[in-house]
Amino acid sequence: MPPLDIAGIDCSAIADFAGDGACRIVLESICNRSQSGLETTVWELHQATGLPLHEAFAALRTLEYGKVIAINDNPSDPFGAKIQLLLEGLSAVTRRNVA
Repeated sequence: MPPLDIAGIDCSAIADFAGDGACRIVLESICNRSQSGLETTVWELHQATGLPLHEAFAALRTLEYGKVIAINDNPSDPFGAKIQLLLEGLSAVTRRNVA
């Protein structure tokens, strides 16, 4: 399968594979922000989604475990850790449920 182009991804459809709840909200938000060329940190994600910080972070860790995102930790600023979509994981998400 050829690599996915983030611009050609339907973020809402991909997020549906994460089920209902926080994982869906977080995945769709990260995808939309990536398509807009915006980097996302843990702090920005909780603000963008309106989820409580602990809930957004729990969803991030679940998606990280599912290999759909990577959290690039920042030891000097844990809330500044950058979140990255893993295109390989997005192609796999269409074949399985990650959350």
